[in-house]
Amino acid sequence: MKIKRRDFLKYGATVAIGGVAAACAPGTPPPAQIIKETVQVTVKETVAVKETVPVAQTVVVKETVAAPTRFKEAPALADQVKAGKLPPVDQRLPESPVVLDPVEIVGQYGGTMRMVDMGHLQMTIACESLVKWKRDVSSIRANVVKEWKWNDTATELTVTFRKGMKWSDGEPFGIDDYLFWWNDMVMDETVGLSTPAGTRVNGEPMKLTKVDDYTLKFTFAAPHPLFLDLSARGFYNSAQHLVPAHYMKKFHPKYNTAVTDAMELLARYNNPQQYPDRPTIHAWMVTEFKADDHVSLARNPYFWKVDSEGNQLPYIDKIEVKLVPSGGNFAELLMLQSIAGNVDFQIRDYAIKDAPLLKENATKGGYKVMTWSRGDYAWPWIMVFYDYAPDKAMEDLNYDQKWRTALSIAVDRNKINQVVYNGLGVPRQAALSPESPEFRSNEGKQVYQKWSTLAAEFAPDNAKALLDEINVKDVNGDGWREKPDGSKLELIVSVDQGDKQSIDAMQLIKPTWEAIGLKTVVAPDEWSVFEQRVGRGEIMFRAWGSAAAWGLISASPVWAPVEGVTYCGCGQRLGQWYQTGGKEGIAPRPGSVVEKLQKAYTEVIQVVDPAERTTKLLAAYQIHIDEGPVYIGTVGDHPSFLVVNAKMHNVPDFGLVAGWDLSFPGTADPEQFFYSQ
Repeated sequence: MKIKRRDFLKYGATVAIGGVAAACAPGTPPPAQIIKETVQVTVKETVAVKETVPVAQTVVVKETVAAPTRFKEAPALADQVKAGKLPPVDQRLPESPVVLDPVEIVGQYGGTMRMVDMGHLQMTIACESLVKWKRDVSSIRANVVKEWKWNDTATELTVTFRKGMKWSDGEPFGIDDYLFWWNDMVMDETVGLSTPAGTRVNGEPMKLTKVDDYTLKFTFAAPHPLFLDLSARGFYNSAQHLVPAHYMKKFHPKYNTAVTDAMELLARYNNPQQYPDRPTIHAWMVTEFKADDHVSLARNPYFWKVDSEGNQLPYIDKIEVKLVPSGGNFAELLMLQSIAGNVDFQIRDYAIKDAPLLKENATKGGYKVMTWSRGDYAWPWIMVFYDYAPDKAMEDLNYDQKWRTALSIAVDRNKINQVVYNGLGVPRQAALSPESPEFRSNEGKQVYQKWSTLAAEFAPDNAKALLDEINVKDVNGDGWREKPDGSKLELIVSVDQGDKQSIDAMQLIKPTWEAIGLKTVVAPDEWSVFEQRVGRGEIMFRAWGSAAAWGLISASPVWAPVEGVTYCGCGQRLGQWYQTGGKEGIAPRPGSVVEKLQKAYTEVIQVVDPAERTTKLLAAYQIHIDEGPVYIGTVGDHPSFLVVNAKMHNVPDFGLVAGWDLSFPGTADPEQFFYSQ
């Protein structure tokens, strides 16, 4: 069996979560002198180093953290140690645990964090990867890998894993686990995982060499200076690559002759939260999974991070997640649970229109309402598929710049903003997140301004003129325009049935498109149905809720079709073609905007010098300005509201929640959240 992309879960239940979060103090902190986490950069020349890989110089990044001499653990684990059920805490931690500075203060052990979910848990709370984003997303920090070294040309990377790390079952974690994932899952054709983003350069997969038990060398076919930055991406990306080989081998035909295919192996790879017996390196481990009802998690006794006073993390004992079934009214159930005080921490899932009701009930519900940035450039963005297989004439239209421009200027973004977002968003084109680093220079700001305002005005008369110009006219007098070949033209826009904001926006776009003569059908569907259809090239347009990306790091396929994923901006099969070096998917049309974007991405990603790379990246974005809109944005840059238990601490004020690649709240280190007594 060959899996082309990731499974997204749809679970659920409607019963309320009972119980009140409780907390207890960890006791007197252990006496220890800790040097807080810092990064030391050594180069051959004396230069100011602002990026991981400057031009033509070897860069060594080391974590200089002094490990505490003594550690302390949660009371429940201390009791298990006394009973002989667990080794002492210092035997469960690696030689150099990650030392986290709490956002506010050193916390207290205890409590249960309650959430409501439709499948995002593992993509947010669980996001441990080779390296990790800093909380402010300014750069990467050491994580599973404690130090790394690039060669002069950024074609070889040597990393050092943490000695003594363990899985939640106490088995050793290390390089062999990563090699199993690469050699026996990605490169083994009997398993059939496509090579993930960032692991193939110029069509060639990376090569791995085990130097010793804790040292691994990566070799790339061309300069690949952003590999580690890409390796900081969250679940369903790089955080999924760290698998327990000793467990997974039981389900691999190569290691178990009783196994005839990779079905069970892939099930445990794609849906780890459904298998409580699967070991993890995350702060909490699944103890119970009941489909359409709940997931229960408990602290991982072998978690490999401590706070600044040597207390083993996490502080919070358990997580209880109420699962809402596919087709259930998630937004309504979440609001009811939140207002009733049954939710302790929730991000990403509240509609802007519900914010006043949340705030009104905060005191009674025992919670506070915080605001993070979404980092969205459009909710929804309307993806235009350039690989629409059922109708070549329709595909021809989608490749036509004037056609896409007509669709874009027939959208009343101001109305969408007022009706759907209470005026809190920004009417705009889909042009990535304004927080993206490349937009911070004067040149970057100019490119962003041009791109974000491109074809974003509401000009229906101009749209009609463009349609006439490309011969999209009403030839039979029925009031609806036909394709240039005279055949019936009907716009079918798929949208997830649970994405109320995108559906509401499309209900406002439908009449303005129909007012210029374009018959439009808004087609809500289930995610699994969309996944199957997009993989076959059967989607014409998709209104996608919540779009966020940072240039070359977070969700780059939204601006360049370079990954075979559902959110690939021009079509999954086009991204699949690029990602697999032409072995799968379909090629873009020669000379088209799609081909130009793929070529531009290939050039930019290999540039070692950060300044030159930014210049070339902005030039790549210019393709969107000159030949766009490539797809259609609506409203973006709006806030995201969080519900946080009033007794919970160490939740930072900053977060970018729309982009799963940035892994919030995982990037905010939820293992250091705690409840005050």
